[in-house]
Amino acid sequence: MYRTVRMLGIVLLGIAFGWSGCQRQDPIIEEARKALKVVGEVPDFTAENYDGRVITKEDLLGKVWVADFFFTSCGGPCPIMSSQLSVLQSEFADVPDFKVVSFTVDPDTDTPEVLKKYAAKYGAKPDKWYFLRMDLDKLIPLAEKGFRVAPPIEPAAHATHFILVDRWGRIRGYYPGTDTQAYEKLAAMVKLLLNENEPA
Repeated sequence: MYRTVRMLGIVLLGIAFGWSGCQRQDPIIEEARKALKVVGEVPDFTAENYDGRVITKEDLLGKVWVADFFFTSCGGPCPIMSSQLSVLQSEFADVPDFKVVSFTVDPDTDTPEVLKKYAAKYGAKPDKWYFLRMDLDKLIPLAEKGFRVAPPIEPAAHATHFILVDRWGRIRGYYPGTDTQAYEKLAAMVKLLLNENEPA
């Protein structure tokens, strides 16, 4: 299964970049640079990773990260989104300052054991890609007021955008999670933020 997902990731990456290397990268980076803005700030939060570790906002300060909301039994956008995040993880595999953070919107069903299997399905690296659980009474306001996306009152109502966060915990952009053509812009923005050494 992981081999199939990995192949899908490679295909998605090939589509996004058109296998054209640096020739298309400069315009995309320039477009991303012009789009740099601070949308908001992620509030403090505490959640449990599938391996039992407690992850907080404080743990992510100093890192550039991409967040999303999902649930493991989702048959709609989640598999596409997780496949794209698998590609993103691979692209920045050797960059310790980059993380992926996925929040389950169905914590009752998505137990640590279930999340562990889901993580393995998409080739998630334990120190690179977190799968977090928290009570819905905390998750809903975090999504709505913190990340400024649709509150996941019902699992199927979760947001389907990737949320880009900089080293200082500030939201810097939203990218459609099911649009493979948006991947190139997201990856370019990640690279720009990794090169930021002080708040803009």
